[in-house]
Amino acid sequence: MTEREFENTSFVQEEERQSIVLCPICGEPVNNHSAEELYTVDVVESDFRIRTLDDDVLDTWLVFCHHCFYVTHDFTQIPNEIEKVQNVIESGIYRDRFADTNPTTLELFEHYLYMLVEVKALPTVFADTYLRISWLYDDDENEPLASEYREKAIVNFAKALLLGDLEDKDISMIYYYIAELSRRKGEFDRAKKSLLKMDMEIPMFKQLFDMQFVLIRDRNKSAVAMPREEN
Repeated sequence: MTEREFENTSFVQEEERQSIVLCPICGEPVNNHSAEELYTVDVVESDFRIRTLDDDVLDTWLVFCHHCFYVTHDFTQIPNEIEKVQNVIESGIYRDRFADTNPTTLELFEHYLYMLVEVKALPTVFADTYLRISWLYDDDENEPLASEYREKAIVNFAKALLLGDLEDKDISMIYYYIAELSRRKGEFDRAKKSLLKMDMEIPMFKQLFDMQFVLIRDRNKSAVAMPREEN
């Protein structure tokens, strides 16, 4: 083995060792690969989906503990109200969901969603999860289900607004998401009304407004790449 090969092997082993953490639910060592994964970004789409040159980020966004079957997107984060989460994870109903311990990406999202329902997670967490599930159905060219899950995301973004206690930039981002997802569903009037509620004094939202306004005006229902900043 050459010196360079030895160094490369040592680096990989070090990366693998750093990715091993303890599951916050059962305390067993688990691979936290989704939090450690590195990608070469190709484009970011108008609903903030990241497309890479390497792989689909969705396939590694969720990980699960093979010991207790806890599903998360980062094992280093301790869940809020951890006792509620533990009660769900330890229930027979939840464990029976893992008859197949090598779930597909969609199945893993469905298990994760079940847990979110049981612990009564925040609307923003549901909205983000529903949005990602819509991407999976997009990939399968299943437009009816993709549209259904976009609507579920919209409903939960709206619930988050009703709960209040959000910063101005978070409020504007939610209005942007509602506009984007409504446009993708072909509901252009709702999209425009939501877009007009964004705070234009925040530079980022002015840029998003300009892009989204053209898409709504042209009645464009497709996913489009975010404009790249000029160097």
